[in-house]
Amino acid sequence: MVPGRRMPKRGERGFTLVETIVAVMVLSMVGLAAAQFAVTAIRTSYAQQMRSTAVSLGDDGMERVRAQIASVSSDSYFDELTKGMGESDVDDAYTALEKAGAFTVNGTVATQTKDLGWAASADGSGKFIHPARVTTGKDFKQSKFNVYTVVEKAYRLSGTMQVKTASEWGLPDHGLDYVNGGDASSDVWTPTKSVTKAFKSGSTNTYVPVIRVIVGVTWPDNQAKSKTCIYTTSTVLDVNTDWKLIV
Repeated sequence: MVPGRRMPKRGERGFTLVETIVAVMVLSMVGLAAAQFAVTAIRTSYAQQMRSTAVSLGDDGMERVRAQIASVSSDSYFDELTKGMGESDVDDAYTALEKAGAFTVNGTVATQTKDLGWAASADGSGKFIHPARVTTGKDFKQSKFNVYTVVEKAYRLSGTMQVKTASEWGLPDHGLDYVNGGDASSDVWTPTKSVTKAFKSGSTNTYVPVIRVIVGVTWPDNQAKSKTCIYTTSTVLDVNTDWKLIV
């Protein structure tokens, strides 16, 4: 025994280098897992905040639609809602929504631009709804939200609750006749014209016109910058002037 040196008692032995390294590795792994969990939680919370903002903007967009038609008769809904919508702006809005998947049904793009409505001469003032507008979110990044509003000319098959556009129904561009007489083909397939009366295709099927308004909100995905998130809401407006006579 070396003079002046005390042998360690049982239980007083320190950590070896290997034990220290193992402890540091374990703590590092636990810390890394905790950090990853925290980052995921923050991203999830932020994504939920962004979606909540998009839902609010979508609801606001639909309220604007209801406010604009509040003082007009149902057969004027189409003309009123498209007053601020020019063809090129509607086409841009459609393209943006189509890329985000708004018009895809069972993997197929259903609605076409020819099913949408616009004005022959759009009003550029702020009095009417426009196909697209940009607004800034209240998040710390001040993210940009694109709000799109499009008006679909759609039709309900008489005797059913099915509502589809002319393209979805596969209607021809000729041979469509109003129930009360007159050619309906031009009105159905012209984006600047409204259809407010029931018409027939052939001798059996009767179609009742409605308007389907779609409000879509897009924003950048915070987890994948190359992706775009989308929230859509829609409503169907009855515009048929003699709908009570049609089953």
